[in-house]
Amino acid sequence: GVSMLSMWGRNNSTNVKKVLLTLEELELPYEQILAGREFGINHDADFLAMNPNGLVPLLRDDESDL
Repeated sequence: GVSMLSMWGRNNSTNVKKVLLTLEELELPYEQILAGREFGINHDADFLAMNPNGLVPLLRDDESDL
């Protein structure tokens, strides 16, 4: 089966919108975690361990981070 994807990012980010559109078009199941600017999180140690650049979007499945 298809694993659940996690996508960190805020809806007003152009790059996040591209990822969300792709996930919707491909009908892939995902969970969105609001992160970046007003939501913070992207500078927390746990987020930086997944993405040392501290940028959104971050897409993660059970095996890797993009």
